[in-house]
Amino acid sequence: MNFKGRTVAVWGAARSGIAAANLLVELGAKVILSDNRHMDSLNLGQLDARVSLECGGNSLAGADVLVPSPGIKPSTPALKQALSRGVTLCSEIELAAGVAKAPIVAITGTDGKSTTTAMIGSMIDGTGRRAIVAGNIGTPFCERVLAGAGDDVFVIEVSAFQLWSCSTFVPQIAVVTNIAEDHAEYFEHDKAAYIAAKERILRDMVPDSYAILRGDDPYVGQFKTNVGVHRILFGPEEMSAGWGFDGHALLQDGKPVMDANRLSVPGQHNINNALAALAVGDALELDREAAIDGLMSFEGLPHRLQLVCQKRGVYWYNDSKATNPHAAGVGLKAIERDQIVITGGYEKNLDLTPFLDALGRAKHVYTVGPTSERLAAALDGRLPIDTCVSLNEAVHHAASIAQPNDAVILSPAASSFDAYKSYAHRGDCFNELVLALPST
Repeated sequence: MNFKGRTVAVWGAARSGIAAANLLVELGAKVILSDNRHMDSLNLGQLDARVSLECGGNSLAGADVLVPSPGIKPSTPALKQALSRGVTLCSEIELAAGVAKAPIVAITGTDGKSTTTAMIGSMIDGTGRRAIVAGNIGTPFCERVLAGAGDDVFVIEVSAFQLWSCSTFVPQIAVVTNIAEDHAEYFEHDKAAYIAAKERILRDMVPDSYAILRGDDPYVGQFKTNVGVHRILFGPEEMSAGWGFDGHALLQDGKPVMDANRLSVPGQHNINNALAALAVGDALELDREAAIDGLMSFEGLPHRLQLVCQKRGVYWYNDSKATNPHAAGVGLKAIERDQIVITGGYEKNLDLTPFLDALGRAKHVYTVGPTSERLAAALDGRLPIDTCVSLNEAVHHAASIAQPNDAVILSPAASSFDAYKSYAHRGDCFNELVLALPST
């Protein structure tokens, strides 16, 4: 899209909206940035002075292109009205990708996308090339795009919230980790719309690009790829063509590539993430041994089965990023110790089965937040379970019963918005509570 001289509306003055507005004025556009919030609640320190700002509502102001915040749902009446007038949608990631001067590796999926993104970045850096990690993982793509050149690689985590509004998005390499139940409210409880938003990452890919897909996932394994796109599968089982695992080694086309015990992060889910990363390394033609060294140096991300500390022989884990039952279940299965589980949060009415099925090593469960009632009903008579009024109470109860070699795991299986700003805020609060416990 050529933006020079065009009027473009950007809705949402959070970090990604500001980054998009700043890039658009650099590209010669007249930009109107608007937000439903009032001026005094916005952090506009990075906003280019050439951007016009309107507060207290979202404005089109005659624009024929709209860059919506990922927080704006497809069903938003003002957005639907703009589309009915012929306004063209352009996602923030699409805007950045259109002017990027380096290859783009884009990663999406319900679970594991942040860890896989960071793993790939670590692997690329280990080979001497520079990975520019951005997107949904933290720094907006538009903030980083003008820095990329030469031997750099953009490694971008992209969410369904960003993908659905793309008119055109063309990564050189796309990774899809899995599809599980989540974000039902955003897509008006339309699971097909959520899946379609994930599959959107593949739609515009061109011949000789790479689609790296979780082959055993019932949805991802069926995703369609364009003619000429290299379709590479990965998954937890040995396979004759693709990246798999035999219980000991990570395999390519059935042949060992590296021992799983060389990874610094635990669990089958991280083996799957590493398989996807190695497939990306192969597609980028990275030196294999240097890539493996870079992969081995990756020690995990905060709030993703993070070992907070060991106190009095008890291992304390923060898995606050497990914001749905599937992700929480995966984390619990990765810890091969007797467990005390702290769970609960914002009620999204998701199927609890993947979480419940993963409680085989749990000795006691403490619940907090709005999901407590449904969790207690589901676990009635199966495990000792207590409902706590706060995370603080749950941590102290868990500390009082934990024995040496037990693991106490914050495994919410729910979003954090009942009591916290984000999963990271919840995880930080948990870490502070744990670290404040007596060591003797």
